[in-house]
Amino acid sequence: MKKLSFKQKILFALFTGIVYGGILLLVHDAFDFYTIRSMAFQTLFFTILFGIGFPFVMEKLAPKMLSKVKNPEMDENETIIYEDGASLFRGAWVTVGGKLFLTNKRLIFNAHKYNLQKGETSIDLNDITEISKRITSRIVDNGLQIATKDNSKYDLVLNNRDEWIEQLQKKK
Repeated sequence: MKKLSFKQKILFALFTGIVYGGILLLVHDAFDFYTIRSMAFQTLFFTILFGIGFPFVMEKLAPKMLSKVKNPEMDENETIIYEDGASLFRGAWVTVGGKLFLTNKRLIFNAHKYNLQKGETSIDLNDITEISKRITSRIVDNGLQIATKDNSKYDLVLNNRDEWIEQLQKKK
């Protein structure tokens, strides 16, 4: 799994801290539960704990979760060319973690068992019409969008996006 750069960690920490602080401010305005000093402390604590601690924990847990993702069932004469951890958007706000497989015939996403939404998503390589880069959460430049002949769009979050694009373009 690709580690986040220091800049990405700082941006993630600031983004989550600001969102959390904003929520505390709204709760304070609505119910007057917290003092400003208490909110500042909680925001700082949350920013450090979640913004820096969460990526660290995920770097340790992700390889274990990915090792438990089963390989897809493949057709005869189908072989895996490239694979890595990925997340697939299923809906506007729901991402499903798992593993992405590129075979000589298809692009296959298998969700890991810790997701509520499970299952496999398969895209025939001949159906792919467009491969484009995208920025996840308007912060991290690690997204990929696959468009198909039937006007479906699949949004993915990948660690090695440029490598995936290169591998996909070789197969197209």
